Parts: sequence; C-alpha cells; structure tokens
Amino acid sequence: MPPNITMGLLVIVLFCRSAREHKDRAFRWIWLTIVLSFGFYIPVVLWADAVPMIGMLMIPKTRAYVWTVLIGYFAMKQECK
Repeated sequence: MPPNITMGLLVIVLFCRSAREHKDRAFRWIWLTIVLSFGFYIPVVLWADAVPMIGMLMIPKTRAYVWTVLIGYFAMKQECK
C-alpha cells in the first residue's frame, strides 16, 4: 500500500478513536472530513489525465478541507471562552 494511503488511514483511525475515547464533540466529524477529502482526491490523481473533467472533484475536496478547518477553529474559539 502506498505510504500516503497508509498515513491517511492511520490518521482517520486515530482521530476517530481519540474523539470517541474522549467524547470530544467538536472533533467527532474530523475523520469524515478526511475520508471525504481522500475520496474526492483519489479519482483525480488516478484519472485526471484521461478524463480532465474529473478534476472538478477538487472542489468538494477543498470544501472538506474547509470543513476541517472550521471544526478546528470553532473548537479553539469555544476553548478560549
């Protein structure tokens, strides 16, 4: 398995376990944002040369990243109160 996929799966599992163990409401969806990001990115990497329109999947991938950042931002903002 390529290292980036292995690392991605490891990060997903670690975030999911950690959020469950600590009952962390803010970070309970981080694993999903990572899955979505990978899910939209992998087809682009594999088939963008053959089907250029598949590059449009970078838009929802970016939205998944923005969701991740917003989760972290709001968690930090809540913690600073």
